Amino acid sequence: MDNSIPPLPKERLSFSHRLSCFLFLWLLKALAALYLLYLRLIHRPQPGTQPTLTKRYACRPSLEARIFFPRSYSAAQRPLLPLYLNIHGGGFALGDATVDDPFCSAWAARTGMLVVSLNYRKAPLHPFPTATLDVAEVVRGVLADASLPIDPSRIVIGGFSAGGTLALSASQLPGLKGRIKAAVVYYPIVDFSHPPDEKLAARPYTDGPSESLERTAWWLDWGYVNVGQNRRDPLLSPVYAASEELPPWIYMVGAQWDMLRLEAQQMIHALAGLEERVGAEQEEDFQVGRYKWTLARGCPHGFAHKSRQSEVTRSIYEEAYQWLKQAQILS
Repeated sequence: MDNSIPPLPKERLSFSHRLSCFLFLWLLKALAALYLLYLRLIHRPQPGTQPTLTKRYACRPSLEARIFFPRSYSAAQRPLLPLYLNIHGGGFALGDATVDDPFCSAWAARTGMLVVSLNYRKAPLHPFPTATLDVAEVVRGVLADASLPIDPSRIVIGGFSAGGTLALSASQLPGLKGRIKAAVVYYPIVDFSHPPDEKLAARPYTDGPSESLERTAWWLDWGYVNVGQNRRDPLLSPVYAASEELPPWIYMVGAQWDMLRLEAQQMIHALAGLEERVGAEQEEDFQVGRYKWTLARGCPHGFAHKSRQSEVTRSIYEEAYQWLKQAQILS
């Protein structure tokens, strides 16, 4: 982190605010857990979406890693495969790795990559930096696992929403920095230094749909960021990380109607040296060197999971696939 940027400790807000966040976050967690249980009991997984195997590593035995081999993989020949490390979203507080099973199985089949879907402990019982450290430890376990056919020169990390944040965060840590070649992140939170009301006010549109994070962002911020924590810590807010601390190739996808879009947009433009772009010019898709930006127009936060089969989602996944070929991760 640039030493010229002063720290910004999180302030303690009123008791009524904290009580409200406590009650609503735990209610949200309970409803999300019941919904996942309902899906598992009532709706059987679609054929072909389940992992090839699951593993738990001694560094974090409570966390399951879900491993997806491409359907074309030959166990007899055992070729080394490029690795895609996927991290699920959920505001650092909700869900588990199973929510991304359809994406992971499809991505392994589409790209021929070995996909490992990661879990992490959740807020508020486990606030920052627990999730970052969990992801980093499990990734180290995966990379040290000789039973997996991993090509160590072709490692990618990616994630959705909070998972994208954790991808950019964990990749800065020892043992991962320098080993992860690329990151593919979808609508991440990259700047915790601005509270939700400021992000809502700064949205570059006024006629979009209602913002799903307008209320929950306060609850998640309360649960994930402790009082006194420096909001500008690069592990918490990757926008403050130096480019050399991050993977050398980064593809960032934003959603037009997302209150998090502006911070992601500004981060990728800064990395690409395009800070002079302003207004509508910043919304334009680009690829400059190792950095790529795509704005999913007409889409809200979380669109990739809300409309898995939409033309926009399919098109962006294809762009990510072609970009990884340019990065020489895929042949």
